[in-house]
Amino acid sequence: MSSANKKINGQELKFPVDWEYRIIVEADKLEAARAAIGQCLRKHGVSAAVHEGLRSEGGRYRTLKAPVVLTGREMMNALSAALAAVDGVKFLL
Repeated sequence: MSSANKKINGQELKFPVDWEYRIIVEADKLEAARAAIGQCLRKHGVSAAVHEGLRSEGGRYRTLKAPVVLTGREMMNALSAALAAVDGVKFLL
């Protein structure tokens, strides 16, 4: 197994890999978070459009989706950390 590939839950992750981030954000911070997420993606060389997903039953949280192509583990780790640090982001899948 090369250093670029690693087993996760018994399956080998091979790069590049298509991935769609699901980003759970606080509804009252949705627009600011959407803008910050877009900037974060562009900073990491991703030109994906961010689109809306589901809403929580009580309306407190919203899901934003961002399809990306992860070129390596380093990119995946850096982009995930940057997205998780955006104000209003509660959870990242």
